[in-house]
Amino acid sequence: MNNTILFGNGINLLTSSNKSWNSLLDDLKIPNVFNNGNLPHTMIYERILFEKQIAEKEEILKEEQRIKEEIATEFSKIANHNIYRELFKLKAHNYITTNYDYAFKNTISQELELDSVNKSSEDIYSIRRKIEFYINNQHDTNIWHIHGEIDKPKTIMLGLDHYCGEIGKIDSYIKGFYTFEKNGETQKVDSIKKKLLKNKFDEISWIDLFFNSNIHIIGFSFHFSEIDLWWILTKRARLLRDNEVSKRINNKIFFYCDIIEEATKGLFESVGVTVMEFPHNGNYLDSYEKIIEHLKNKMPVHSNSNGCTNS
Repeated sequence: MNNTILFGNGINLLTSSNKSWNSLLDDLKIPNVFNNGNLPHTMIYERILFEKQIAEKEEILKEEQRIKEEIATEFSKIANHNIYRELFKLKAHNYITTNYDYAFKNTISQELELDSVNKSSEDIYSIRRKIEFYINNQHDTNIWHIHGEIDKPKTIMLGLDHYCGEIGKIDSYIKGFYTFEKNGETQKVDSIKKKLLKNKFDEISWIDLFFNSNIHIIGFSFHFSEIDLWWILTKRARLLRDNEVSKRINNKIFFYCDIIEEATKGLFESVGVTVMEFPHNGNYLDSYEKIIEHLKNKMPVHSNSNGCTNS
């Protein structure tokens, strides 16, 4: 079974100068500062946008583009970190990130002398958004920027509108209705259920990995605002109860964290995710190092990966 590492902004926050989501949203509020309360990040963003009292749809789109460009500029300053190098040394077949920045790519490209090719062609959504890495001209692994990337600010996912649009694309992909253009021709994909029955996956999207690859989630809070990923987990949980394909879903999903509420832990377990707790005791770097040491024993090193295809 192939292995995939999904990581979020937690690793970036090991560097104190890098911004957290909360601090970024606070910057965007100015001058209309308000208390977030229990609002999810997606709705905080929507309030920030609409409190600007812009009347015309076109002006809203212009302001949204300005905000995304501002965020892209800010996140272009994200520093490299050794933990990214250690994650790459685990030799996962694929890496998925919700981050917009290129700290992971820059760290491994500069320190490990890898070549990379950005294969992303989508203008707004990120179903197929990936960067391929090569060692000695041989394809080694991929990184999928599933919430957009800073070189294409329009793709940066922030508000509920963009998240729900992404879910629509994910739903089409899972059901087999998703199409895209390649070399001037319309391409269509099989449904996830059909792929499971045929035991044949492709390299089109990161979505397949949630059904045919072991997923190791690290440095990601998995807030309930991450509705696209929660939707995939619940869809997978439903397929696990479909007698026709349930026995074909053999991958495992692990969520690594420091502490977790019992209610959230119970929710993860109900949708088939194993929670692994590594308390940080005030030292987040130490917690990450322990998780990586654990993964070294859990993930056999691969060679000559062919992306999403089953091994």
